[in-house]
Amino acid sequence: MTTAVAPARSAEPAAPDPVAMFASMVLIRVFEERMMELRTAGEVIGPVHPYVGQEAIAVGVCAALTQADSLVSHYRGHGHAIARGVDLDALTAELFGRAAGLCGGKAAALISDSRTNLLMSSGIVGAGVPVAAGAAMAAQVRGEPAVSVAFIGDGALGSGAVHETLTIAAVQRLPLVLVCEHNGYQAGNRTEEVYPEVSLLRLAEAHRVRAVGIDGNDVAAVATAAHDAVRLARGGGGPTFIEARTYLTRFHLQFERPSPEVRPSDEMAAWRARDPIDTARQSPPLRDRLSDADVEAIWERARERVERAVETARSSPWPAPEEAATHVWAEEP
Repeated sequence: MTTAVAPARSAEPAAPDPVAMFASMVLIRVFEERMMELRTAGEVIGPVHPYVGQEAIAVGVCAALTQADSLVSHYRGHGHAIARGVDLDALTAELFGRAAGLCGGKAAALISDSRTNLLMSSGIVGAGVPVAAGAAMAAQVRGEPAVSVAFIGDGALGSGAVHETLTIAAVQRLPLVLVCEHNGYQAGNRTEEVYPEVSLLRLAEAHRVRAVGIDGNDVAAVATAAHDAVRLARGGGGPTFIEARTYLTRFHLQFERPSPEVRPSDEMAAWRARDPIDTARQSPPLRDRLSDADVEAIWERARERVERAVETARSSPWPAPEEAATHVWAEEP
């Protein structure tokens, strides 16, 4: 068993700015919608797993992190990357398969970025959780105050690696936060058909891991829960499992054409009425600070920023054939 070293003290991140979080959610939404259009047009390489409807989770969690903290994503990871501050030009170029991409155009959606400590995105369900735990253990052994966060979907709780990691994290009191984006579906399977009468929180609690359930469409609630979990982990208090209930208001997966999957219309309408961006806009911090013109300006800046990234990606060269089997982390600035 590894002997933990008491973590050094670290400056906490500044209190999240509601306007900045709102703008980040808008940027993610605009980016996702545009990437789906470009996938249909054949410019984006590989499949697109939309993040539309879940933006509050990525933004709220990343608002609780410092630069030294690590992040592990999954195949629906564009929102996590943008919320973490990944360069939008490089992210877009990667989705276009171009040499200027984060991973030289070789990873498509399954990106990594050393500048922001985004360790990996994985198309294998649950595979990133042991990686996040490894980063957490490394920080613990070194006595560093870094925390590691892994995003998973509810389907990842069917992975043995996830349960093994939860056990290890509890025993080792790792500075690890698992964020489960519980959107009610595992690909095309409804979650209650997979886990009838079983709370996801109980699955984490069975491993003696602190478990917290929140409204994943409320960015302020997400930021508060994430801040509490990160502070606890940073102080040696061990891991937390956060279940953020949300809904994917587009489809699970897009190849050349939008997915034909159909969800109940009343279910879709109920969740769209609780859209995280609209919810944030109507919250007291923003209702009093932003006029309708301010909000439109935020949307317009997001559209302009995404289009600049698209044009930059289009002008980037394709990777050289001789570099097809190589990859080097981007140099630190």
